[in-house]
Amino acid sequence: MFLTRRSSNWTRAAEVCATRKFLGGIFPERLAILEAVWRKEFGRLSQHCVLLGVDGSFILVKPVSSAAASELILRGPEIVKNLNKYFKQPWIKAVKTATKI
Repeated sequence: MFLTRRSSNWTRAAEVCATRKFLGGIFPERLAILEAVWRKEFGRLSQHCVLLGVDGSFILVKPVSSAAASELILRGPEIVKNLNKYFKQPWIKAVKTATKI
C-alpha cells in the first residue's frame, strides 16, 4: 500500500542533464575547460585571483587584494574576450568579484 513506488516521482538522470536545470544550465565540460584556460591565459593574474565558479553566465573570482580586484575590473572585457575564444559559442558575459566568500 504505502510502500509502493510511484513512477511519476522519479526522473532519469539523462532527462535532468538534457534540461537546462542541471548545474544551472552550465555544462560540466565547460567548467573543466574554463579552469584550464584560466590558468593558461592569466598565469600571473591567476596567482592573485581564485576562480570560484560560475553564476549563470558570469565568472565568480575572489581576488586576494584590492589591487587584484582593480585589475579584474579594468581588464574585465579583455578577460571575457580571451576566455570565450576557447568555446564554440561565447557564453561568458562578465567577471564578478566575490569579496565575502
